[in-house]
Amino acid sequence: MWESGQRLFLAALKSTLSQAVILVVPLLLFGWLIHLCSSLLEKSAVRLLGLKAYLYLIAWPGTMIHELGHAIFCPFFGHRITDMRLFSFSMRKNAGYVCHSYSGRNPYHLMGNFFISIGPLILGSVIIFLSLRFVAGLPLSWSDMIERGKTIVPAGDLLGGLAQFFSFLNTMAAKIYKSVDWMKLRTYLAAYLVLSIGSGMTLSRRDISTASSGLGVILLVLFGMNLLLAVFGIAAPDAAPLLPWAASGCLILLLVLFFCTLAVLVLRLLLTLTGR
Repeated sequence: MWESGQRLFLAALKSTLSQAVILVVPLLLFGWLIHLCSSLLEKSAVRLLGLKAYLYLIAWPGTMIHELGHAIFCPFFGHRITDMRLFSFSMRKNAGYVCHSYSGRNPYHLMGNFFISIGPLILGSVIIFLSLRFVAGLPLSWSDMIERGKTIVPAGDLLGGLAQFFSFLNTMAAKIYKSVDWMKLRTYLAAYLVLSIGSGMTLSRRDISTASSGLGVILLVLFGMNLLLAVFGIAAPDAAPLLPWAASGCLILLLVLFFCTLAVLVLRLLLTLTGR
């Protein structure tokens, strides 16, 4: 009896870890890198311009997107928004906020904390991608990202998939470099949006803590489902077919990370030149 229970437990644990590694870990990694880059971008902009100028000239669109990123996921997971401020030009640290209530006994509500907390990363990345595509006019296509993701990791050939991944990035970087038109105003408007939205995607400690607890509930529920399937002798869902979609998401996040990093390098150069 003990050996049977142990076997079922290990089978469910293995399935859960496999699903998490494929669907969660890569996206969390790129999301975390964007969070760190966003923090550097914000700090560099404040050092260069000063806090007041940063708030008035750059911060307000990014902060509004940040708070909307929290807010749009609340209704999907049954959270009730009790108060919200998209932005304030005051010098206080919390220029915007979203207050929401939920049941601490409802697993669906608790799982929603993960998506609500990382909402600024999701919405910010989507808007930056759309800005690069439709404002700057760069040769980026959402459908191309998805189609490329479907072929980027051939089944059973991880090294080949990584080679295709970096080959695609190299090709995409070359296309973007050739298509940038520095004589057009829309290029600088897109750069402003990357700076503003990119510097507003930093997650607070509370966001990170709440996201971690929500992710824990998601993994626990997933483990429970896999264990229940194992008890009834049903194979756990294979996450491998979803890997191409995860790869597509990683491509988009990596693109956002690239342009935010480029903005950080430009600001760091300006800081060096101005001696600040």
